[in-house]
Amino acid sequence: KKWWPSWDQRTHFNCLQTCTASAPVTERIQQKLSSSGNPPPQSVQKYVRHQCSKWNLVWVGKDKAAPLEPHEMEYLLGFPKDHTRGFGKTQRYKSLGNSFQVDTVAYHLSVLRDMFPNGITVLSLFTSIGGGEVALHKLGIHMRAVVSIEICKANRKILRSWWDQTQTGTLIEIDDVKSLKDDEIASYVHRFGGFDLVIGGSPCNNLAGSNRHHRDGLEGEHSSLFYDYFRILNSVKSAMANM
Repeated sequence: KKWWPSWDQRTHFNCLQTCTASAPVTERIQQKLSSSGNPPPQSVQKYVRHQCSKWNLVWVGKDKAAPLEPHEMEYLLGFPKDHTRGFGKTQRYKSLGNSFQVDTVAYHLSVLRDMFPNGITVLSLFTSIGGGEVALHKLGIHMRAVVSIEICKANRKILRSWWDQTQTGTLIEIDDVKSLKDDEIASYVHRFGGFDLVIGGSPCNNLAGSNRHHRDGLEGEHSSLFYDYFRILNSVKSAMANM
């Protein structure tokens, strides 16, 4: 708050993205402000506010705005400290920008605590860095087994690292939802006695307003994976009905 100008009246951040403002953006802001009066002209204020809102910039010095650091994004998203540490900033921003807000997920999943006092078995689709799993852990719900499907190798490593430090259940990792077929689903249903929870969020790349080039909706290359979510969900229902 020490450096936050009175004319920047933001009270919340915009959607956290998978990338951050480049150095030229923050340098341009500093140049415009340092060459202006105090307060700066309305045109400069408007430009700076737009850039700060677009990129979720915070004030870290006189006329100096900067992107959120990965550990700050972890905090805002409800992940444990250093959850993504060990990877480069670019990967950390990408992983965090594609993840759930953990405490929001925990709010919606809190009804499961009394329903499954002896633990839960989870099929986790598009797991990312484990937002759903961290939410269940925060709620004190023991995960007896999680079958996780996540295509990003770095995300799988992040989840595995967290799991090995905090969990005692079984974690099975699969790298692609398209490779998960009915017979394999049936084998997991038989092995674990079914799934208590199927959770996941398919990619929104082709739906997001910030994607100006490939906004192809559910027929897009990435967002069409939404249909695999329902294919797998229906397969789980069918396999469990035949138990």
